[in-house]
Amino acid sequence: MTGGIFNKTSAFALVAAAGLVMGSWTLTASSAKAADLGADDLEERVAELEATTVRKGNRKVSLELSGQVNRALVAWDDGVDSDAYVVDNEQSSTRFRMKGTGTISSDLKAGFLIELGVNDSNSSNVDQANDDAPSEDATVKIRQANAFFESKTFGRITLGQGSAATDDLGIINLGGSLSDASQYYNNKFRVGKTTWGTIVNGGTFFDTSRGDFVRYDTPALYGFIMSAAWGENDVWDIALRFQKQFADFRVAAGVGYYYTGEHKDNNDPRTGVASTVKFDKVFGSASIMHVPTGLFVNGAASSITKYNTDLGDVDSSAWYIQGGITKRFIDYGATTFYGEYGIYDDAGVGSTYLAAVKADADAEPAVLASAATYITSSEVTRYGFGVTQAFDGAALEVYAQYHHYEADVSTYRAATVDGTSAQPGSLSADWDAVVTGMKLKF
Repeated sequence: MTGGIFNKTSAFALVAAAGLVMGSWTLTASSAKAADLGADDLEERVAELEATTVRKGNRKVSLELSGQVNRALVAWDDGVDSDAYVVDNEQSSTRFRMKGTGTISSDLKAGFLIELGVNDSNSSNVDQANDDAPSEDATVKIRQANAFFESKTFGRITLGQGSAATDDLGIINLGGSLSDASQYYNNKFRVGKTTWGTIVNGGTFFDTSRGDFVRYDTPALYGFIMSAAWGENDVWDIALRFQKQFADFRVAAGVGYYYTGEHKDNNDPRTGVASTVKFDKVFGSASIMHVPTGLFVNGAASSITKYNTDLGDVDSSAWYIQGGITKRFIDYGATTFYGEYGIYDDAGVGSTYLAAVKADADAEPAVLASAATYITSSEVTRYGFGVTQAFDGAALEVYAQYHHYEADVSTYRAATVDGTSAQPGSLSADWDAVVTGMKLKF
């Protein structure tokens, strides 16, 4: 037995000794080889290694990669048809962003932001007939591509594709509801000859579009930040935001004015009729939370004037309120329960419910086989409720929501040259949906 143990120990010792000898030889050989390399050879080898390594372009600019994936299942019912679609949730869509920042001085830095949206089957574009909704929003699109200077003393100026000053101003929310005053799930769904997006304004009441802007933001002063932007084709806006905590209450609010003089030529070859999208609006929102209990209330309001419609200048308005509780009931993260209610008045007024049709496409002036039918009033009532569960360890939020919309629309068809009399009309419709999904940030 002793001899056996001795033999095994001796074998291990011999292997270990051989390993040390080979290691020493290899180290000596490597050292000798390195010593044979000149400075130029070493630089060339380093360059080769750098060329095969994923890295930022230089050491001057810090680079941050982030984004999110937000996918949802929307089960809908319009009173006639029903179905369920897998969509990318436009409420906070899937995106990938790269942000770089370089320091110029202790008070000044410069940087850039590039953000790409990945919006196949966008929830704002699907309808009763199409669950894919191919459009520019159905593929990768540029959300932001801008550069900026930022000073602690003088504020920030941004140039390029990005947010207007009033972007997200109407959807301020200190709760964790993942739902707000805008419209995300039935925008393109049809209501008779029009769409829900037309009579709820497609979310325009409470948000503004991104575009090519010059934007300035002041530094924060006592919780206030003022912003202004100009760009696109005669678009400008201004906004004031506020956020602060007073004892047990956290408050956030914003109000702004947005104007667009942009004209959009929608000439119909059958009618020769052109429309415009010139409008302005005043809107804003506020949110307050009682921090110890997690109780919160959000509210938003908007007033829009559309100019030069076929019915003249048209005013529309909307308001929305949401209330709930955000609290850590379980260890994984905060749970949010909420309910919501909103009214959207006359958003569709002045829009063509049914286009006029020329009897003779070449006739000037137009000879109409049927006159256009216009929306003369509209009211949409919305309510819903939902729950969101956060999982902090995975930067994940899982949500379930119920949405109900009901509409009352009045229309008017003008008299035609062939003697057809003017005809008023009306339409009522409902739309329901259950939305379940998950948002994962990275």
